Amino acid sequence: MLARTFRRDEGFTLIELIMVIVIIGILAAIAVPKFISLTDAANQAKCESNQGAINSAIAMQYADQLVNSATPDADWITNLAWADVLDTWFATGAVPVCSAGGNYSLDANGMVACDVH
Repeated sequence: MLARTFRRDEGFTLIELIMVIVIIGILAAIAVPKFISLTDAANQAKCESNQGAINSAIAMQYADQLVNSATPDADWITNLAWADVLDTWFATGAVPVCSAGGNYSLDANGMVACDVH
């Protein structure tokens, strides 16, 4: 009887592997910019949220001054210090940090502004 030998080809050819790599590259080129823009939008939303929290703390500080002070200061915003707001209204005792590395500051109207967003 004749012995039959079967040749088994296993694995992928070089062309198949290159095609898979090209397809993955195309998908990555499309998907990565989308995720980057989502990250930027999330950082901006977080920064705006922090500004709102600080504005709320300033408003609460002003209301506290009106209630607890016999003679409320008419020019309170120029005398407002970060320490007044931080110690009373933030559990961490620190101004929230901008996710894009910006710094928060008070404008003349007592509103918080970020130098990045």
